[in-house]
Parts: sequence; structure tokens; C-alpha cells
Amino acid sequence: MARPFAKPFYRSREWEKVRQYVIRRDKYLCQKCGSPAEEVHHKIHLSPENINDPEIALSPDNLVSLCRDCHFREHSNKRTAVAEEYEFDENGFIVPIKKDTI
Repeated sequence: MARPFAKPFYRSREWEKVRQYVIRRDKYLCQKCGSPAEEVHHKIHLSPENINDPEIALSPDNLVSLCRDCHFREHSNKRTAVAEEYEFDENGFIVPIKKDTI
């Protein structure tokens, strides 16, 4: 699911055009496992700082077609690689976990 800052971007005509182009370019197949592609994944993840950079947000070179399972794994692998003392904030950035000081 899109993070709040990215929701308007994913509703844009520009995104839909490049998304359809990438799916067709990749022959409607997941580029990891060969299953039918359902998602278009940003290799460099979108952030509030780079979402307006077309080389990251809209460049086919930064996009790949994936099935839902591979897309989920792509994102969950990034999260599980984080050490236990860190977490992701609401914008997807890694931040230290706030410890209770009771």
C-alpha cells in the first residue's frame, strides 16, 4: 500500500502511463519469478525527498514489473534487514526505536 505522501503520485496520469509501459516492456511477467506481473516496483524507493525527481519516480530504468508475492518479499526483505533497535517511520525512513523511560 502506498505511503500517505505518495498516494497522489500513484493516482496521476503520468504514473499510470509509465506503469503500463513498464508492464508491456516486461511482457506482463514478473522479472524475478516469471509469474504474471501485477505490480511495478521502484528499485530506488520513493521518499518525500525524491518523489518529484522524474529520474527516480517516472524513469523506466528505475522500475521493474513484479508479481504481488515478489513485490511483498522485496519490501519485507528490506524491513527484516533492519536491526532490532531501528524501525521505519511513517515516511519509510529508518529511525531508532523510542525506548520507554519508565
